[in-house]
Amino acid sequence: MSGERIRELLAELNRELDSTEDLDAETTALLQELNEDIDALAGHSPAVERARSLESRFAADYPVAARVAREIADLLTKMGI
Repeated sequence: MSGERIRELLAELNRELDSTEDLDAETTALLQELNEDIDALAGHSPAVERARSLESRFAADYPVAARVAREIADLLTKMGI
């Protein structure tokens, strides 16, 4: 999968979460860090771990966001990031 697809998924995740107002500060920070990691796409980043953390946080309350975060993590893994 291409970096373009990951950026599309990240944009989808951001749109999904923009519609909610009850994200805690730690989750918001993780999402921001994931955005920065994907933008950088350099070397070995903790992007996959952050995406997996977001997925688990979203699983119960935000199933669409959880699915998108999981797909981002899977794509990053396949890309070797």
